[in-house]
Amino acid sequence: MAFDRILPDPKWEIGKHALMNLHVSLDDGCSRMQPLSWRIPYQWQGAHYQDNDDQPFLLLINSGGGFVEGDSANFHATLDPETRALITTTAASKYYKCLKGLPSRENVNIRVGSGALLEYMPDEAIPFASSNVERNTLISLSHDSRFFGSDMISAGRIHYGSEGEAFEFDRLASEFRVDVDGETVVLDRLFAETPEETSDLRALWDGANHMMSIVAWGDFDGDCEDRVRERLNALQLVACGVSRPRDKLLTCRIMATETWQCHEALFQTWQELRPLLAGKAARPIRKC
Repeated sequence: MAFDRILPDPKWEIGKHALMNLHVSLDDGCSRMQPLSWRIPYQWQGAHYQDNDDQPFLLLINSGGGFVEGDSANFHATLDPETRALITTTAASKYYKCLKGLPSRENVNIRVGSGALLEYMPDEAIPFASSNVERNTLISLSHDSRFFGSDMISAGRIHYGSEGEAFEFDRLASEFRVDVDGETVVLDRLFAETPEETSDLRALWDGANHMMSIVAWGDFDGDCEDRVRERLNALQLVACGVSRPRDKLLTCRIMATETWQCHEALFQTWQELRPLLAGKAARPIRKC
């Protein structure tokens, strides 16, 4: 399977353009994760095997602590056929103020080979006041790949100061996309690029401060979406929905007032679906 990677631009300023090209290959029945190249502030500190099995677990580290004006990050990964991997982050992606109008960009592009499993659960994106944010995530699957992933966006630093910073960003353009054999099966876009659009977004969220999308692709039994819905309905969420638009596709949308509610909704969904996708139980992810 050809590697999907990009090369650094010689014009990139050191420390402002994070880059990681990751390859997961099969070695004697075990998935091995290797960085083909990386560039600070992304850091490579190795992967481990959380479940003591053949699935590597990666905590993606951004040593810069967030994105300031003009920063960019590019994460590219290729999973060879029959491999499996779990990728998450050490902390939320924080986007700081951009006073000169230049955006902060984060791009994720992951290709998942035939029969391979990807579990991709980054922490939330937090656009600070006066930030200018561009996010693009593309997950490319084969029809017989397996996938469980999430994308979470906060309205800002909700509990910062006395009143918080909800919906005080200057611009937010976010896209989360899943393709299967070249066909787009999920396209989740959230654009608020003017004060009027941001005001409309605040009204649309109707008191929620956080939005999460969960996407799963694999072989599911006939009523798994009902069991997921039952789990989510037991949580104190502003709103939630579960749909099964295709036999192999399950999607969830969660709206919540607090971050921990989205995290709990994600774990509850993972608990229900992981045995079907990975053949093992979900475990709390430790990041320290």
